[in-house]
Amino acid sequence: MRQFEATILLAFGVSLAAASQSGIQRFIRTLPQTKQKAYSCSTAIDRVKAPLPDYKKIVSSYSNFWNDSSFPADGSSISWQGTRFTDNRLKEFVSNKWERLNNLCPKCTLYGTEDFLNDVSQGVLGDCYFLSGISAVAEINSRFEKAIVNPQINWAGLYAFNVFIRGIPHVLVVDDSIPTGIYGKKPIFAGIGSDNSIWGPLLEKAWAKTNVNYEMTIGGYPNEAYTFLTNMPNMLYLMSDVNTASMWTILSQADAKNWIMSINTPASPGGDKDYCEFNLPCTHAYSLLSTVTVYNKDKSQSFNLIKIRNPWKQDSGFSGSFADSSPIWETVGLGGKTYAQQAKRVIADDGVYYMTDAEVMSAFSAFNVGEYYDNFVTSWYDKRNDQVANANSPAIYKFTLKQATPMYIRVITYERRMYPISCKPDSTELKLELVDASGKTISSIEYEEEKLNSINLVNTPLATGSYTLKFSPKWKDDDVKDYGIIINAPRDIEIKDSNGKTSRLTGHDFGSKGLKASVKQAPKPLKPLPDIKQSGPAYELTGNLDQDIVKIRNSKSLPIENGDNGQFLSGTKSSTVSGNRQAIAQFLGTLDEMIIYYASIYVSTKPGYKFKYSAGNDKCSITKNSSTGNDDIKCDCTITPDKYPKECLLVLVTKEGEDLDSYIDAGASSI
Repeated sequence: MRQFEATILLAFGVSLAAASQSGIQRFIRTLPQTKQKAYSCSTAIDRVKAPLPDYKKIVSSYSNFWNDSSFPADGSSISWQGTRFTDNRLKEFVSNKWERLNNLCPKCTLYGTEDFLNDVSQGVLGDCYFLSGISAVAEINSRFEKAIVNPQINWAGLYAFNVFIRGIPHVLVVDDSIPTGIYGKKPIFAGIGSDNSIWGPLLEKAWAKTNVNYEMTIGGYPNEAYTFLTNMPNMLYLMSDVNTASMWTILSQADAKNWIMSINTPASPGGDKDYCEFNLPCTHAYSLLSTVTVYNKDKSQSFNLIKIRNPWKQDSGFSGSFADSSPIWETVGLGGKTYAQQAKRVIADDGVYYMTDAEVMSAFSAFNVGEYYDNFVTSWYDKRNDQVANANSPAIYKFTLKQATPMYIRVITYERRMYPISCKPDSTELKLELVDASGKTISSIEYEEEKLNSINLVNTPLATGSYTLKFSPKWKDDDVKDYGIIINAPRDIEIKDSNGKTSRLTGHDFGSKGLKASVKQAPKPLKPLPDIKQSGPAYELTGNLDQDIVKIRNSKSLPIENGDNGQFLSGTKSSTVSGNRQAIAQFLGTLDEMIIYYASIYVSTKPGYKFKYSAGNDKCSITKNSSTGNDDIKCDCTITPDKYPKECLLVLVTKEGEDLDSYIDAGASSI
């Protein structure tokens, strides 16, 4: 049974464990409401309606980062803590650092070096539905690239996207600052692509900006991404309403038309931490990439295979009959080609699965098909603050066709997730009626706004003539009474209100693909890694610690060993100096910016020594050794990923006539 998009009864996403509030979060909750940022039920809606910044000027003329003050790099863009507008699902992340993508990956580009299909990687945010949806859109490069206004890397870090809100074309801008882990080195939500692409985290941020904050993007269906990027009507099919044969027909025909597809596993109490059939994460959304039939040699046997992608980019645990390592792939079939060759299988832990149609029918609960026509355009009337239309008094809109035209006709309001938590508990009922010039009703639909129903005239083109649309909403008290009258068809159609006026207040920008910075990038703060070439002149320690710590550092007299590909650096130089004193220089450090490096230098000698430590003498502790009479000196060198420089140097000289013992201990942990 073919049906329109159902009301979202189940959210597909990651179950995030609750964490205790930090001191900062507790402090925020104790502030009087008047001293916190002013939020309302229409904050996000007002944000998308606000005038755009002059993004062309900013991109071309800024030599340093531009900051989007409407969606700042702070906890308010994660979750509105301390208000009635949060369920506290992301409270453990509101104090996280943010970092610019251009700093995280200076060599990254928007698109990366390979195709778009494997660029998206999900983080801890429960938005698998959105990431699988944008991945499905990106399966066709030309289709996806329409959404990108300025693909060139720029020093302002400003990126604009062509999106649809209420079905109406909008340009949406974001800066490239994203939430990271505590050291500011890795994104905590959507990650950078394996080919150094950054469009994934940027589009995820654009979605969060549209929908209040990141918290409001948790859980949903992939069709929301289809609508956001392409404005296409889409269909939801429940597995309970199809059989294996009809499902295969729907999917294979949709694939042949390059339509956009996704699929969901059943709900489970533990969310996607539970595993369903074939070891697939439950309550999870996947991109459905393609269909293919493989045959044995004489075509007496065949398998209908469906190619699916998990936004987690992992598939090593998959246990279906066509898992990557299954011997069935090596079956020699039609034309002497193995099943693997026929399906163009690639062996990799990349989140891509092949499943038979029977396995898909058994393992999944529903699938979406976005009916994307490359030659269709969006026509619209942008109605704002309609104080007249209601269930008993429809708003009137008119259009005229000079030739028979296939089309979809819809009315789209703001998505419920654009209203903060507690603002819009119920869906609004809408009615749309299409009437011809004689007053005859051609089609009429009544639906809840989330279902995004349409009058579908694609297979029965609407004849030449003049038509009237009657829109009757049953507004709720909390509704912002804006909507779009939308027609998707092969040609632009002028839609007028009852006064003969059109209304197109926004639009897309397809002319800025070459937009780039016309100035040099401003210098960035130095984050030097240790120079271990040691090409400086030879140097002997003198006991003058201020001089020694400077001149020995790059001297060839202090060779530095490079262990474990730069994770562990060490070097030692010792000398006898005037007065029969022993001097030592001990170097430690790391070239790895993605580890927590921890090491200690230990020196034992009689009192009367002097030392200087580059990290500060306060990082050293001194313990009296009662058995030897020595002072045991321990200098700690702890280097977190965000700390620079990534090295420590100790110089020490003993008391006259005294010796010393020394050793080092070093380790590291990944972040």
